[in-house]
Amino acid sequence: MHSAAGNVLVKKAGMLATSMRTHTCGDLGAENVDQNVSLCGWVQNVRVLSETLVFVQLRDAYGSMQLLAEQSRIPRFHEQKSLLEKLSTDSLVRVAGKVVRRPQEMVRDGTPTGQIELLVDAIQVLNHAQSLPFNPHVKSTLPGEDTRLAHRYLDLRRPELQHNIRVRSKATMAVRQFMDDNGKPS
Repeated sequence: MHSAAGNVLVKKAGMLATSMRTHTCGDLGAENVDQNVSLCGWVQNVRVLSETLVFVQLRDAYGSMQLLAEQSRIPRFHEQKSLLEKLSTDSLVRVAGKVVRRPQEMVRDGTPTGQIELLVDAIQVLNHAQSLPFNPHVKSTLPGEDTRLAHRYLDLRRPELQHNIRVRSKATMAVRQFMDDNGKPS
């Protein structure tokens, strides 16, 4: 099976791997600790904590994952740190690294990836996003409805709206399947 971009798609145990990634953000959990993985996704947030430590929240269509970029782990760290600091929300990146357990005081119960983070070895920017008119992932700073409608492509990135679209799609599919199964033969 091939994607439109020509990448080979491989379906393994519920995950969708391609030549660009080994897992999706939603595939990873505590059972993946000590595995080397590659992820692709959109930058949701970058936090520079010190000269030697950067956290990045990465998301894809299947979930989100916290990335940890540490000076001792990345060759040319200062170059990569400078790159990370310039990333805007929704820039597309590919990262490779090792899945590690979060320190006990940093565990976020209630989230699928709350016990783990990805210790980054390499970062590649696939597409740098321009500044957005608003950040669809910060509920407290959402603009009024007129602005959201003018930039509907951003508003549709909100998890609540994506959930609604998926539920509507499943309901429509169920109705069509029922009608197909119970319809009159021609």
